[in-house]
Amino acid sequence: MDGERCERGVDAWDQYAWVWDAALYGLLGLTTVLALFDPAVAAERWVVVGVALLTAGWHLGLWRLGIGEQRTELVLVYLAGLFTLWFVLAGIHPAYFSLLLVMYPQIFRHLRLPLAVPAAVALTVEVVWREVLASGQPLADNLPAIAGGLVSVVFGSLFAFWLTRIIDQSYERRRLIEQLEATRSELAAAEREGGRLAERQRLARDIHDTLAQGFVSIVLQLQAAEAELPEGAAEAREHLERARRTARDNLAEARRLVWDLRPEALAAAPLGEALGRLAGRVAEETGMAATATVTGTPRPLSADAEVTLLRVTQEALANVTRHANAGRVAVTLSYMDSEAALDVRDDGTGFAPAADGHGPHGGLGLRGMRERVEALGGRLAVESAPGAGTTIAVTVPVG
Repeated sequence: MDGERCERGVDAWDQYAWVWDAALYGLLGLTTVLALFDPAVAAERWVVVGVALLTAGWHLGLWRLGIGEQRTELVLVYLAGLFTLWFVLAGIHPAYFSLLLVMYPQIFRHLRLPLAVPAAVALTVEVVWREVLASGQPLADNLPAIAGGLVSVVFGSLFAFWLTRIIDQSYERRRLIEQLEATRSELAAAEREGGRLAERQRLARDIHDTLAQGFVSIVLQLQAAEAELPEGAAEAREHLERARRTARDNLAEARRLVWDLRPEALAAAPLGEALGRLAGRVAEETGMAATATVTGTPRPLSADAEVTLLRVTQEALANVTRHANAGRVAVTLSYMDSEAALDVRDDGTGFAPAADGHGPHGGLGLRGMRERVEALGGRLAVESAPGAGTTIAVTVPVG
């Protein structure tokens, strides 16, 4: 049929299509049985059976050819054939006039109003014509039947206009309700995301203002205590140095957590700049030579992919800082046709990667990185050997 009805989706005609098909077949079968038991048509029984079967086959065959896809040209051919076959059957036995109960719905079921009304008028004219022929009277003596047909056309058309208007209003109301529900869902999702980000920011501020500041104070106090020790207190100095190293490591971890929790890291700058900031921070805090490089033409990545690459870089740099005893670390982000690649390479002591992801770089950290990457359909590889440094290589799909 035309695009308007298709755009509106499945309506009551389509939803209960099997009911209309069953009604047509059932009424056709019932009227055929009544006609066959009428002695007046004994000589034409085979004609009745043949035309009735042809009518049922016509409905089924045209449906199979594309009526169900609402192709207007096939609908018109189908209705023309149905009207013709009904005209023949009604001429044999008047019981077939009852088929009009399902023929008019067939018109409005398959055609939009601009075509359905002319088709209904054509069927009404055919009905009046058959009544005139069945009466055997001159045309002038059938004026009541003709007038009744005209009244039926007028009131039937008005009813069709009214009914179609109600259907259109119902579809418009349903469309507006669906839009309202979609808008509400979007607003609810935005509110949830806003609440989540606000909570992350609050937690980041709390960690910064409490844990991070506390570790800074501990480091300063340990340095002051070490300065007050006498020259011969080597063992005490060793204990203080270990305590200070632990405090510094935990300070770095607290800062990393603050960075992880702050959503502005990627919102304020592209991924390449965010990686550069990470490398700069490592260089500032450790004195290590840390660089970040972007190659290829930057391409849009999903938010999850950008966050994952940022988190992997953070974890890899934290591992280098804590375990690698490296003098240099290089972060490289490469954009390719269908994927983005991230390499974090250091010249540290290296290690022998275990098959299960455990090792001196922290089993949970490495496994966490791998799980993040694989959740996006990407890959993570660890290349390392004792004394040969370590490379974390990650690839994720683009787009």
